[in-house]
Amino acid sequence: MNALLAIFTKELREYFATPIALAVVAVFWALCGYLFSFHLFFVSTAQMVTSFHNMIILMLLVMPLLTMRIFAEENKSGTMELLLTLPMSDYATVLGKYLAGLFIVCLMLGGTATAVVPLVFYGEPDLGPIWGGYVGTFAFGAMFLAIGLAVSCACTNQVVAALITWGILVLLWFIDYPAAFDFIPGLSAALLHMSLSSQHVDLIRGVLSGSALVYFASVVVLSLFVAVQLLRLRRTR
Repeated sequence: MNALLAIFTKELREYFATPIALAVVAVFWALCGYLFSFHLFFVSTAQMVTSFHNMIILMLLVMPLLTMRIFAEENKSGTMELLLTLPMSDYATVLGKYLAGLFIVCLMLGGTATAVVPLVFYGEPDLGPIWGGYVGTFAFGAMFLAIGLAVSCACTNQVVAALITWGILVLLWFIDYPAAFDFIPGLSAALLHMSLSSQHVDLIRGVLSGSALVYFASVVVLSLFVAVQLLRLRRTR
């Protein structure tokens, strides 16, 4: 537990010490606020469904910028060898870095909660779907973070890590397109279930289906497991 906390605090300090993390959070807040005000004043749409959709798309674009440095920077700077010699398990190392990333995700989403204030002030919104929408958006962010962490663990270059992470996320978003041809019905159903674009339709409306949450949790666990195995492989070299 002490090792995990040490990795968590170290990673959190590095997030706030680097301009990239601060810039990503600030840009995310600014774009979310701008898009919300655009729909509120120009489209006259006072609801959070569109905002949750915009948040997920923005996170798909900016999360690779946050995750690219998690391990790739350690590999490039040569501190990975020092990290591997410390008396802590690979699970603690990966989980500590992942929890620090989740803190940033919560910070990003927490800053957008101010959009709920005018909805409550000028109307009577149903807060249940709003809470559900935030949980669904957080699930997307947690999955994007886990995938990016695993990719960063396999790369020594931050830009390469970001590009590969973008490629994987975009592929998962559009992976249901071959299902339109329905060549193999069983495969088409699997692709539809794996597609992030189809999963987000219900989640942004606050509908938290068990199958979607299990899918996201499975991807997170698999990604963290891959990261741990990559660390173990590097330790044995």
